[in-house]
Amino acid sequence: MIEQSHEARRPMWMIVGPALGTMLAGYLLGALFGPLREGIQHAMGLSVAVSLVVLLIHLVPLVVGIGVGWLLGRRTPNAVAIPAIALILIGVLAMALAPAAYVVMAASLFLGIGSGAVTGVALALAGDTGERRPAMLIAVAAVAFVGLLFGLVLGWFLTTAVSWRWVYFLAVPMALVSLAVTGVTGLVGATKRS
Repeated sequence: MIEQSHEARRPMWMIVGPALGTMLAGYLLGALFGPLREGIQHAMGLSVAVSLVVLLIHLVPLVVGIGVGWLLGRRTPNAVAIPAIALILIGVLAMALAPAAYVVMAASLFLGIGSGAVTGVALALAGDTGERRPAMLIAVAAVAFVGLLFGLVLGWFLTTAVSWRWVYFLAVPMALVSLAVTGVTGLVGATKRS
């Protein structure tokens, strides 16, 4: 029988960028369950049915993306996380500037795919930290939960006080920070390996 090592196979600091992306994914998801969806529905003149379709366009790729991100992120985490966060960035910009319902739908698709993939990568990295795996998985879940709470609270506040578009404008710097941190940790990881 081969005994498995209890040493971490990946350094824990590699999870920081994808964890920030997971927090952003939670923020965007939490915001959808507040008055944001009704704000988009009213501003774009959508029916309740179309509004629910937009929600499904975000949720279904998110769930599928978690599996894909986990499977591919185990082998090449930064090669999955960086494009996933870039998709989130494109999605939040498109959503914030959306002139019509079809742009909202396309942006929701980008947000769902990107959010799911980066969350899957964070889970894959957390699962590959050796004996600290349970603590790291709990940390990823906690980060997602914090993002969800911020999304609910800030989404409600921004939608009622200013405009639903500001929920997405606020996500732009969060996505840029997550993208930068993921890129830097990827570069540091690549240079340490060589």
